[in-house]
Amino acid sequence: MKKRSKHQFAYVLAAEVLLFAAPVHAAEAAGAETAAEPSGAIVVTGETVEATQIAEEAVEYGNYVQIVAAEQIEATGASNFAELAQFLIKGANIGYSPDEGEYTIRLDGGGDRDTLVVLDGVPLYDRGPALEQIWGTTTIDPHMIERVEVFRGGNSLFFGSNGGIGVVSIVTKRPDGTNKVELGASYGSFNSRELWGNARGTLDSDGRISAMVYGSMQNTDGPRLFNPDDFVDNVAAAGAIHKYPLNRNNIGIKFLFQPTEDTEIRLNGQYTQIEFDDAFPDNEILSPNRVRYPIIDGGVTHRWSDKLLTEFTAYWSNPKLNNTETYAEICRQEEGCIDPSTGAEIAFGDATGRSIPYKNKGFGDDSKVSAFMEYGLNLRNTLTLPKLGQAVFGVQRTSYRNDSDPVFPISRDWTTTTGVYADLRPTLPFSPNTHISLAGRVDFSKAFDSKFIWKVGMRQPIGAFYVRANGGTSYSLPKTNELFADSETLVGNPNLKPETTETYNGAVGFTKSFGEVSINGEVGIFHTDITNRIQSTSGLTPNTYYNNDALTQIRGLTAELNLNIGQQWSFNVGYTRQKAHLKGSDLQINETPEYMIQGTASWHSPDNRFHVNLFPRYQGPEYATGGLNRSLRYNFGNYLVVNGSIAYWAGDEKQHRFQLRLVNIFDEKYAERYGYGNMRYSSAFIRGELSSSDPEYYKGYPFEGKPRSVFFSYTTSF
Repeated sequence: MKKRSKHQFAYVLAAEVLLFAAPVHAAEAAGAETAAEPSGAIVVTGETVEATQIAEEAVEYGNYVQIVAAEQIEATGASNFAELAQFLIKGANIGYSPDEGEYTIRLDGGGDRDTLVVLDGVPLYDRGPALEQIWGTTTIDPHMIERVEVFRGGNSLFFGSNGGIGVVSIVTKRPDGTNKVELGASYGSFNSRELWGNARGTLDSDGRISAMVYGSMQNTDGPRLFNPDDFVDNVAAAGAIHKYPLNRNNIGIKFLFQPTEDTEIRLNGQYTQIEFDDAFPDNEILSPNRVRYPIIDGGVTHRWSDKLLTEFTAYWSNPKLNNTETYAEICRQEEGCIDPSTGAEIAFGDATGRSIPYKNKGFGDDSKVSAFMEYGLNLRNTLTLPKLGQAVFGVQRTSYRNDSDPVFPISRDWTTTTGVYADLRPTLPFSPNTHISLAGRVDFSKAFDSKFIWKVGMRQPIGAFYVRANGGTSYSLPKTNELFADSETLVGNPNLKPETTETYNGAVGFTKSFGEVSINGEVGIFHTDITNRIQSTSGLTPNTYYNNDALTQIRGLTAELNLNIGQQWSFNVGYTRQKAHLKGSDLQINETPEYMIQGTASWHSPDNRFHVNLFPRYQGPEYATGGLNRSLRYNFGNYLVVNGSIAYWAGDEKQHRFQLRLVNIFDEKYAERYGYGNMRYSSAFIRGELSSSDPEYYKGYPFEGKPRSVFFSYTTSF
């Protein structure tokens, strides 16, 4: 890797690292400012922050890369990845409901398929098995995260398809040739309990072989998700109003082998199991889900010389979902019914009190597995030639197939894509401080003839200021269930086309210090067009998928400001505004807030033992539409949620950490999501008093956000 001077990475918001939760690192960095910059690091206002090489290079060539460190995550006390993303990741909007066990991360106005989340290089993207989506991000244990690298803007060139608007790359803790144990536990509202820990150590006297074992357990009764008044009468009568428990268990082991100073071999194997209930108010009585998510990944890195670095990574995953869903048994005889077990009379159109499983969604053997299998390989080479520049070239292969129970009529053929990519980064002799990148990639697959995507970037420092810009293209293939689903409520569309994305963004930023006070900020814009966007119909029985032939246009503005006062005070605010609509329409598209304001305010005591953090987030207007021809529309945005934490670090090395976490301090009533269902199980519809053409047939309901709640945790390390 070529050397970079510290001034090139002096704090710029294109590589934003929030410092409010990292006083220990700040103190360490202050004493090491004159040291040589380590490989794989970004220097931020005098601090050296670890980063992957791909993040380093992305910053240098015009990308926005935000790094969220483990200390920041610890300060939030987040129990799942969605909670930390809501308050720490700039431009992120959470789709669905974290407390339900289902959620997605969406950047800068994008949807589920153009914000890619990867865990140690493994994409957590649902490939569309037979039943519902498999929510890969729910497998992430926040306590195992070393840092999160957020790439805003098109980044499919190196990460593969589905990164057309952004990539959220999670780097977890790993063995490093040292001996250390971390343990933690928490308890709080909704009878929420967590245990987690990891232990790393060397396996030989030279420290060249090391390993880590890790695991976590989370159990919670869960907050209320739906207002009981929003349940359809027969659905409620059959017993659908109940708690929504969630359990997540994760175990894993990692190895590191360093045979020489120039070679590193890593291997990881983990298994996560999640159990949650997500019955909706309009139709489901019980809906227990079980996700089993094994992942194996590894890699080899070898530096041949100062000029050439080779990296090879591989992964395999096989997530499986068992989804049980039942619906209300209803008397459909005009003369009424008799309950055979009690002899009680049941009126026409009323629920009997029992529930019936949907086909292939019963209990035990009647709950059929929905699954997919995936593997990926990536060979990446970085060639650095002094005075000439740098080139990155490689090949990536991704292959997946449906692995669901044979009862589902969905193809089990492999969908394989092989991509060849190159990124040229010339050094300009007339302007050596100007960094430009020109990159292209060709993907080959039987699912299409070939696809070419490109990426460009530029960064120009100007004293305390800088200018950056980048752009790129991407695509997303239809999922297997979007093509082949066949059930009572959903059918596939085998004629779907891939969705394509083209995005550009640019910004101007600055950094300035006045003694112990440092201030830095950035103002930027983004411009995205999505063609053939894949969407689903709403309110039909069954629903299906289609390509929207109207161009989706997303235009956005970003602004950020950071202020640090010594080691005690830090403040941060980020603003993202996004106008997202179909060409020819002014209506904001669904589940895309018009703007978001996120911030942090932190105080650390002079002895670095007491820590107070506030995390406010304001969500602007956000809409949901549904009903016949999407005629109903509801704004579930415009709310302020403030979380906070108070921590005390005890012990000679501050290794005993006590934290009181406060969620939704002002007890704001808000919705994480707003859904539309129908009244087909209602007494009125069964009796013919309501038809599917009546506006009242379509029913909207909010997914309630977490109310005010309190959690206490203790962590230690030795």
